[in-house]
Amino acid sequence: MNPTEIYDALSEIAAKPFNASEFPFEFALATDAAQAAVAKLRAGTTNKSDLPSGVLFNKKFHYAPALGGMVDITLDQLMASKKNASAKPAILLTTDGETIAALHPASGESLHCKFAELGDHFGFFLPAAGKERYKAVEENPVDIKATGKLARLYDALIKANPDWATAERRHEMNQLMMRIIFCLFSEDVGIFAENQFSKAIFTHAGDKGEETREVLISAFRAMNLPQGSRGDLPAWTHDLEYVNGGLFAGSIDAPRFDTIAFRYFKEAASLNWREINPDIFGSMIQSVADPEKRSELGMHYTSVPNIMKVIGPLFLDDIDADIEKAWEKPKALQQVIQRLGNIRVFDPACGSGNFLVVAYRQLREREMRVLKRLNELDGGRDVQMFSAISLKNFYGIEITDFGVETAKLALFIAEYQANALFKTVFGKTIAALPLKEAANIVHDNALRADWDIVCPPPKAGEEIYIAGNPPFLGKAQQDADQKADMDFVFSGRVKSYRAFDLVAAWFYKSANYIRSRNAKAALVATNSICQGASASALWPEILYQGVEIGFAYRSFKWRNNAADVAAVVCAIIGIRNQDSSSKFIFEDDVTTSASNINSYLLDYSNVYIEPSNKSRFGLWEMNFGCMPYDAGNLLLLPSDREELLSSAPHAARFIRSFMGSQEVVKGVERYCLWISDDELRDAQDIPEIANKIEATRIARLNMKDKGGRELAKRPHQFREHVAPKQSAILIPRVTSERRPYLPVTLVSSDVISSDLNQVLYDAPEWCIALIASKLHLVWIATVCGKLKSDFRYSNTLGWNTFPVPKFTEAQLEALTASARKILKTRYLHHPKTIADLYDPDKMPDDLREAHRENDDLLETMYIGRPFRNDSERLEHLFKLYAAKMKSLGK
Repeated sequence: MNPTEIYDALSEIAAKPFNASEFPFEFALATDAAQAAVAKLRAGTTNKSDLPSGVLFNKKFHYAPALGGMVDITLDQLMASKKNASAKPAILLTTDGETIAALHPASGESLHCKFAELGDHFGFFLPAAGKERYKAVEENPVDIKATGKLARLYDALIKANPDWATAERRHEMNQLMMRIIFCLFSEDVGIFAENQFSKAIFTHAGDKGEETREVLISAFRAMNLPQGSRGDLPAWTHDLEYVNGGLFAGSIDAPRFDTIAFRYFKEAASLNWREINPDIFGSMIQSVADPEKRSELGMHYTSVPNIMKVIGPLFLDDIDADIEKAWEKPKALQQVIQRLGNIRVFDPACGSGNFLVVAYRQLREREMRVLKRLNELDGGRDVQMFSAISLKNFYGIEITDFGVETAKLALFIAEYQANALFKTVFGKTIAALPLKEAANIVHDNALRADWDIVCPPPKAGEEIYIAGNPPFLGKAQQDADQKADMDFVFSGRVKSYRAFDLVAAWFYKSANYIRSRNAKAALVATNSICQGASASALWPEILYQGVEIGFAYRSFKWRNNAADVAAVVCAIIGIRNQDSSSKFIFEDDVTTSASNINSYLLDYSNVYIEPSNKSRFGLWEMNFGCMPYDAGNLLLLPSDREELLSSAPHAARFIRSFMGSQEVVKGVERYCLWISDDELRDAQDIPEIANKIEATRIARLNMKDKGGRELAKRPHQFREHVAPKQSAILIPRVTSERRPYLPVTLVSSDVISSDLNQVLYDAPEWCIALIASKLHLVWIATVCGKLKSDFRYSNTLGWNTFPVPKFTEAQLEALTASARKILKTRYLHHPKTIADLYDPDKMPDDLREAHRENDDLLETMYIGRPFRNDSERLEHLFKLYAAKMKSLGK
């Protein structure tokens, strides 16, 4: 490979806009024009390279050819070139015709691969075309860089050793990575002598890393033996530190390192591991073993601020209060120290250990604060010079082997960093080696494991806190194994559990674990766990025999600092055994004390809203619309309708407007065939209609479900054949959370509603005033489930349970007039759709005022004045519901 060929490819990149489908990574022989261009670069002032046969293209690339087997040395020469400072090349590049080595000077990201595989890495060269690659924001650069290096090392080793990618060797591969990370960290922070591990490995591994496997095995074996017991190992291992602690116990093996893996190993060793953050690094390093997550490096972890939302009110705030009360009392401060040593933290879905790491660091920080204060109060007398907080007090369950190993390592790093800070403040600490203890992280399925065995119940004086962020998976997202896990946890104990999110199983097991013990729990969940059927089916099985909700974060969007992270709407719920201490609800940075927190996260008694097949308060009957079940054969686009009428004008009697949720909200136009049984013969006389009926019959016969095949007996109709006599009120079953009011519309008798709407057939118009009110919106938002963050409208759970007072005739007339005013105001803005009119940023003032008047009118009928806020609205609605259920004897 010569410079001309390299220039030919890279100059094409630099000269044209990037298009992945046309990316020019085909290193063919150079054209005469390219050869002339390279000659011009060498002869003129454009080429500024200071390396033999090198080519430097300002802000694009700096290339130099390498002799056989010398690409690493040549890349080092490129990195050392003084010309890079002014030219600022995006890429440094070298090849010997067999291997490619390249580097981004700005980020330090590197590439090593076979020359024939270069086309698989075209994205690496985007900076040469002025294109930015994904970069996580506001993260520690060393965390990002280290993860990238290790990911490339992992891939290179798997490629050179395919058998190490098998399930049988996955644990060994994970252990290898953890051992390497431990050693690189240890030699940078002073646990080992400076560069002790790297120097030993790279001195004896051979120029191209051909002996790396044997050297690593010898080094790891040595670290598991006291320094005087290594007689059968090479002499160079005798100075390596004795680690113990289980990290190097058991079988020790290593894969073969080729030149590419060896280079990535050297690059990882060159980083400053002192600066890594164990709370975030753990999650990032977990992505090393999962190539599918490489594009998400730095994106999916639980950030420290979010973890603090869990562990703060769970136990840290209480400790802070103890410290404040004891601040002037040495004996009381000693009791705080004793308490800190008796706290155990358990994360039954610990992943890479983020929650445990942050909890450990926070406890150590508070211990340090107390010890410093004791030192101030009595001049250092009777102040312990060691930490009472032990790693053995931290417990976790993780289903992935790599996560278990990562969590253990992250906690060790956190311990070392805390001890180093302790030494800085107090002048001494315990020796880092040999390792004396480790966290109790178990590789198991948390929903199958016996938590009492993993984390034994508290003894006298001990406190246990369960904290974590279990997986969120709704019914539709759960695989067969997860559904079986749900059966294992709930079957025979809880009814209707199949609709629960997977996270519900962790809440149920947590409640059973803490009941009647000196223990508390707080978990992150999707907000669905405190809405809809879950609120009334799950929580009665949790909040009994003395268990209560101690604090809760109402629905909020769970984010971290990475770019483009999709927010999940979550809640945090802390449960405890009943006591007299305060309860708190957190929402929008406001903290409110509560007398009781119920399953809807409201300050109210434990009232459960049960679905009902008819209105508890005598409201008009609401039903689903009509499900076509027709494979699209009975539905018509406007063009289909026109085509049918042009060939058969008398078909008009069989065509109706058809409205689903999109038709209601966005004004989409659609139609359907609507044929009663007594009209079937006339309809079939029209060939186009007959063909559609036959197509529906065949489609239904081929359906998997029995109900669909049964419908083949009447292929001319939807599953439901219900039409309004005069009018219908339509409410979409799912609607955006952004809209300030629920979408609702009134249609005439020639409109058929799909099952994507709830429908009030021939209902009085005052029903619109109820549905279009803020009062109804907050009820639906609270008691009905959500689809992601959107409102999901339920007739049985939302409408049929909606509490209303007994209206007078005059009040109903006033509500009817209010509903008509809303509809009339909308019409004045025709042709704007509901989506247009109820965009919160663009809602017309007159429509907003019509709704405000409607809210004031309706709410005055409830309590004689408008409600002050949503909390007051919900409190009153719950009171009405509870009173009604009591009157019904339920």
